[in-house]
Amino acid sequence: MKKYFGLIFGLVVATFLAVLIHNTFLLNDYRAVSTSEKVQIVIESGETGFEIAQKLSDAGVIKAAKVFYKLALNDSRSKSIAAGIHELDRGISSAAALDQLLDSKRIIGIFGFSEGLRKREILNLLDKSGLVDGKLSGRIVPSKLYKTNEIEGFLFPAQYSFSPGTTFDQAVALMIDRYYLAANKSELDKGKFGFTPYQLLIIASMVQSEGDPVDFPKISRVIYNRLRIGMPLQINATIDYALNLRGNIRLPYKRLEIDSKFNTYKYRGLPPTPISNPGQEAMVATVNPVAGDWLYYVTVKPGDTRFTKSYDEFLVWANEFRKNEKAGLFE
Repeated sequence: MKKYFGLIFGLVVATFLAVLIHNTFLLNDYRAVSTSEKVQIVIESGETGFEIAQKLSDAGVIKAAKVFYKLALNDSRSKSIAAGIHELDRGISSAAALDQLLDSKRIIGIFGFSEGLRKREILNLLDKSGLVDGKLSGRIVPSKLYKTNEIEGFLFPAQYSFSPGTTFDQAVALMIDRYYLAANKSELDKGKFGFTPYQLLIIASMVQSEGDPVDFPKISRVIYNRLRIGMPLQINATIDYALNLRGNIRLPYKRLEIDSKFNTYKYRGLPPTPISNPGQEAMVATVNPVAGDWLYYVTVKPGDTRFTKSYDEFLVWANEFRKNEKAGLFE
């Protein structure tokens, strides 16, 4: 008799749990993974999972906020939900809603740019994007920590989502705020090696413009080594910046004579401002250069950049570079 009682009790418990799960999730969640009815949901930066769940429920995307919230808590992907305007389907399951929130193709008003672009290039892209209103006022400046009103270098390369009505100033302020996060993460904003945060940003901009990420820590070290002994930096990218040029592998000697503070062949020390807007890798390499006594480097061929302390060895490699250039390896 006890055996049958235990069996019956087990069935009752199982039935109760099944009904509880059904009522908690299935009855409180739509089953569709997509529908033809769309709605736009604005996700603000810093919003919690519960706030996002409530927005989805209020807009009719999902049936119950608590179901999405529980799902998001147990899915690490939910931490990657981007701020911006998301176009979602109405009347879908919580799992489908999370998938759609993570789909970058459903984010409206996306603007992004790659590492190493200059302020002029970024602002021109932003102006042509049609995603922002008005013009840049000039009132948006970096934190007083950097002791400059120049925004070159502070426009962090990333993807941004601008809500309708976003002004030019607001968009630029968002880029600068994103830079602060990267500077804090890399600890560039703390200063190092006797250099101020702004000087480190200038160095990071040269590191970004001079090579591939794999070589950033070595290029960073070369710059510090040259500065330490008072050697001119001789960075070609600073000449390109002064002349507003791009893509010069080798500069004509005449251009090296340009009378500009950005001419690091003519003027010793750092240029007056950053020459590009560096990404996270260049910033990290600037604060964490690898150990080495190198003073020279040359890209002999694509993917082959060599470093040396010897000027004679540098000249040998420079000749090898010229041969490869003539052979069309850099085209």
